Amino acid sequence: MEEKKKYLIFGANGLLGRAASKQLEGNYAWSGTYYKRMEPGLIQADVTSVDDLKRIFNEIKPDFVVNCANLAGGVDFCESHPDLAEQFHLDANISIGKLSEEYDSRIVLISTDYVFDGKDPPYKEDDTPNPLNVYGRLKLEAEQWLISNVSKYTVVRTTNVFGWDPTSVTPNYIMNLYKIIKGGKQFMAPSYLWGNPTYVDDLALAIVELCSIEMNGVFHMVGDNFVNRYDWARKACEVAGLDESLLIEVRNIPDNMVPRPLKSNLDTQKFQSICKTKLRGIEEGLKAFVKSMNEE
Repeated sequence: MEEKKKYLIFGANGLLGRAASKQLEGNYAWSGTYYKRMEPGLIQADVTSVDDLKRIFNEIKPDFVVNCANLAGGVDFCESHPDLAEQFHLDANISIGKLSEEYDSRIVLISTDYVFDGKDPPYKEDDTPNPLNVYGRLKLEAEQWLISNVSKYTVVRTTNVFGWDPTSVTPNYIMNLYKIIKGGKQFMAPSYLWGNPTYVDDLALAIVELCSIEMNGVFHMVGDNFVNRYDWARKACEVAGLDESLLIEVRNIPDNMVPRPLKSNLDTQKFQSICKTKLRGIEEGLKAFVKSMNEE
């Protein structure tokens, strides 16, 4: 009997890490890490600590390594803390990449649409990047380092990932919408920001399928609708039965907003040509979100 392939998931108690672990359960051998929020069955690790990374690689000897760890605070935090952001989004991925090469593992980097400037969508994988902020620049530099230095790499560019995750300390857009409107407060939804909402379980399944193919490259993996965040929020209210009157459309870009692509539609033809997994659009993704919520 063939031995199961071993996966190592960094950030296994986050939104994507938890979804990926669920897809692997029963079909593959897997181990996951947490940083601060202890969880039974997971290994404590700081991805910015080379010693922690060496210890875990030596213990697990993984076939696949998926870095789902995320820096709380997102784009705004990275912009105001560039040194810490570099340690987390670039240096840590270089360290993981070096160890992946040493242990003959395939590394999966979760990257972003923010490697583009949003001025000429839709974007294919080989279109010229032009990041507008620290977060996008660091993700692009991590991509480029892996492509140049690692034998087995998969870069997954995605965006607007959402799913039911009540334990999160940094709620995704739809979780945030749900909590605020359920609390009877107004929710500010920008109609100037456009993207591809991506349901997390679909993304996790797609990543596992892509790993099984073991093909090097950069892949755009997002849901199949391109919408602005206000219309996305309106659809969420409709599907989840939330009070739409509490939605406030924000049409004007705030003066102090960290620069980012306003329209970053990612073309998924490359992924769709080699994989069977379908990344659903907003309505089907939101229905799955509500189903997951109700099951809890």
